[in-house]
Amino acid sequence: MAERQSPAAPAATLSFSVHVSSAAELDVARAIEWYESQHSGLGEDFLAEFEAVMKLLTETPHIYQELYRGARRVVMHRFPYLVWFAITGETVTVVACCHGKINPARLRSRLR
Repeated sequence: MAERQSPAAPAATLSFSVHVSSAAELDVARAIEWYESQHSGLGEDFLAEFEAVMKLLTETPHIYQELYRGARRVVMHRFPYLVWFAITGETVTVVACCHGKINPARLRSRLR
């Protein structure tokens, strides 16, 4: 009886490194503070969702369409926030985390 060979190992997955700019860190801190002031624990929920977005960006940042000068965005599911980022090589740089109703023109300086 012939010996059965195992299927080939899956190809190595490319993992991107994610850098969050200081301005985006401040955006996240302000959102956490605001949500926590609305209801205890809600700020932690916001942070958990933001971290889930960061995990997605380490795995599949190219699934998000370029919208402005190479900038892309992720829409958070539970909260009305957008995470704006750019990809350079194998590095994803998060430049903003803002409410979905903010005028994108206010972010132009960060998206360059």
